[in-house]
Amino acid sequence: MKSKNHVGENFKSLTPIEMEEEKSKPYSLFEQVIVSKIICFYLNGEIGDAGEYAEMIHRIRTSTENDVIEIHLNTPGGDLDTGVQLINAIKSSAAYVITVIDSRAHSLGTLLFLSGDEQLVHDNCTMMFHNFSSGTYGKGNEQQAELDTIIKWFNKLIRKVCHPFLDSEEIGRILKGEDIWMDTDEIRRRLKRMVSEEKQPKSKKTKQLTEQANVKEDKPDETSGKLQT
Repeated sequence: MKSKNHVGENFKSLTPIEMEEEKSKPYSLFEQVIVSKIICFYLNGEIGDAGEYAEMIHRIRTSTENDVIEIHLNTPGGDLDTGVQLINAIKSSAAYVITVIDSRAHSLGTLLFLSGDEQLVHDNCTMMFHNFSSGTYGKGNEQQAELDTIIKWFNKLIRKVCHPFLDSEEIGRILKGEDIWMDTDEIRRRLKRMVSEEKQPKSKKTKQLTEQANVKEDKPDETSGKLQT
């Protein structure tokens, strides 16, 4: 979990009178002015081609450590390639990213929700986890190679993003084709458990280094074709 502590760069200057008054004090006083923004995005409906989200991705990626980003979700899922680019932007952003379920976070929406630094869920909401959907074309051996790569890639993605919110047994059931549904009460119960298991808050940089150290295999190359989840 990233820390919310921020360090500003602008210091308030003292007037000559204030400087004279400060000399008589047994302590020194410094005041900081912090420029901070709260940026809200609303993902309503199916998530489409990545080109439609370029501005959002750029804003997330380039926001500063003083900023807070809220991503509100009401989505049935969508293009997995776009989702992965959004997830990578969230993970690489210096900002503190809060993901919020406003109604439903199904399929790809679950991955986006669990990629935030903090997760919030409103009443009367649902989540649904399932395996990806895709199509291939070309010669039989080419389709087989592509599908094998995509399956391996998605298996790694869901384990990295969804654990420990989901345990290994649940992830295995999803990869075998089962859909897993949750309501607000169950989502909150699992989030509370995750927070209680977190021993101490981590800064963004510390969290990224820890995650990188836990990766045992190299990331696979990008795959062709459209993936839906």
